[in-house]
Amino acid sequence: MAVNDAHSFIVKIWLEETTAEAGRPTWRGSLTHVATGRRTYFAELDILPRLIRPYLQSMLAESPLPEGE
Repeated sequence: MAVNDAHSFIVKIWLEETTAEAGRPTWRGSLTHVATGRRTYFAELDILPRLIRPYLQSMLAESPLPEGE
């Protein structure tokens, strides 16, 4: 497997307590790309695929097309 054939991530998710006025606790998280150390924080769990997508798209852009295409 070549270096660019895979990406590794560390995903941390935690429940953040809020003040009484704000209501219930909120989920928070961070995504760290292992190779670069780049860390992104998020407050909505649904955004996680969008944070990973650019790394996957870069893999497709760098992969050679099969012969004849």
